[in-house]
Amino acid sequence: MRNDLGVYTIAEVEERTGLSTALLRQWERRYGFPRPERSPGGHRLYSETDLEALRHIKQWIAEGVAPAQAVKRYLEGLTQEGPRPPETLSLELEEALLRADTEAAERVLSEAYKLHPMETVILEVISPCLRRIGDGWHMGRVTTAQEHFASTYLRGSLQGLLNLMGGSLGPTLVVSTLPGEQHEIGSLITALFLRRAGYTVHYLGPNTPLADLKSFAERTGARAIVLSAAQPVSLESLPHQALRPLAPLVVVGGRAAANDPRLVERLGARYLGNDPRALADSLAAVLKEGGLW
Repeated sequence: MRNDLGVYTIAEVEERTGLSTALLRQWERRYGFPRPERSPGGHRLYSETDLEALRHIKQWIAEGVAPAQAVKRYLEGLTQEGPRPPETLSLELEEALLRADTEAAERVLSEAYKLHPMETVILEVISPCLRRIGDGWHMGRVTTAQEHFASTYLRGSLQGLLNLMGGSLGPTLVVSTLPGEQHEIGSLITALFLRRAGYTVHYLGPNTPLADLKSFAERTGARAIVLSAAQPVSLESLPHQALRPLAPLVVVGGRAAANDPRLVERLGARYLGNDPRALADSLAAVLKEGGLW
């Protein structure tokens, strides 16, 4: 099982392992192993872990083990290591999504939720998977279509979790992103963690105009609005104190907020960190301090 991105072509694998390209393709067809990534152009890309596995298999064959048994020995060794850690599941989820294999992705997520708490699955399986795919897109290793497919699939999965949680009895919050922000995964994860912590959460999705946020918060009696800002321009384009009138308390998180917490304060909002696990408690403290809980 890979634990890193594919970087070696099939010709480079042949050179480094001594296994011919024809043999590698034959094993892939016959035994389902190795399972290389595919470049945007459709070329096979093997990881360092793939190379290590192939060297082990080659050694066993040299010792007299039949190729089919050697591959089986390696694959069985993976399943005998006990419950698979989040990192392994995250990498397998990435592989499935890059292949657009939703059935495999469902199996990985189902296994993840059975083995690990929801918070762990979101922060250590889903989030790293999205980050690696995004990095791969920036480096030209992942196509725009692959990135969109993975993001859309995982957004739907997280939205389904949020819907299953139903309502709560805690203070009402509105969660969205700043205007102009199209990447909503961070705010969706925030909404999930806050609802799980007992807050009544209205999630509005990305790119909500400030006037609409204000009127919605007033209509629902929201004690706070929690916003995500990934792009610096989302904060820099707003006038002084633009966020203060939106609700009794406005909190802004995300990468851009983390890079410039003082700007968040100048806009009339609070920055309470970027750890969704800690946000529920820190938000409760601020609400109680302000007499809003």
